[in-house]
Parts: sequence; C-alpha cells; structure tokens
Amino acid sequence: MRKILYSPGYGAGWSTWNSGEVARFMLVYQPIIDFIEGGNSFTNDDTDEKTIHPLLKQLQDECREKFGKEYVCMLGADDLEIFTTNKRVRISEYDGFESIEEEGEFEEWL
Repeated sequence: MRKILYSPGYGAGWSTWNSGEVARFMLVYQPIIDFIEGGNSFTNDDTDEKTIHPLLKQLQDECREKFGKEYVCMLGADDLEIFTTNKRVRISEYDGFESIEEEGEFEEWL
C-alpha cells in the first residue's frame, strides 16, 4: 500500500504543475503525508515566498539538492489530500483540479 498526495481543488495542481522526477518525488513526500494525516493543512500564505511553511521549504530544498531544480511549484498545497492505493496511478489535471486514475480501472480508453 502507498499513499499519494494530490490536489483536487481548482487553481493549481500539486505534482502536475511540476514534471519528471520532481513530480514523482512530490507525490509520495512522507513528511507532508504525515503532516496531513496529523490533521494539519496548509494555507495560501504557506506557499508565499516570504511566509513559506517550513515543511514546504524543506521539500523545496530537497528538490534543489536531489534534482537541481531551482523552482518547485507548490501552489496546490492548500488543497492537498491523500489517496491510498496498491496500484499504479496516473494523475490527470484540468484547470488545476487533479484526479487520480488507478491502473485497471477502465477496460477501454477512448
């Protein structure tokens, strides 16, 4: 079983507004999963450059270190939810609204 972070609110996606290794890293970032499971949540102010939440700053710093990424979009942090699955997933995004599709969920793709 694994837990996936996603942002189902309109406005900004969590992992989908990033790409490649950074997006995959953000999907399963355990410190944020623990934070949310503890009943906490982020606000819009938490993603502001001047008032960034320490946990989001930690994620940003780790992405810079691991992937050489100077900018990581975290605008969807205020809508984050956790999805639990045993399958591979695909994250889709429309206007910032992320949804999750599990492998095998559909028989045919149109």
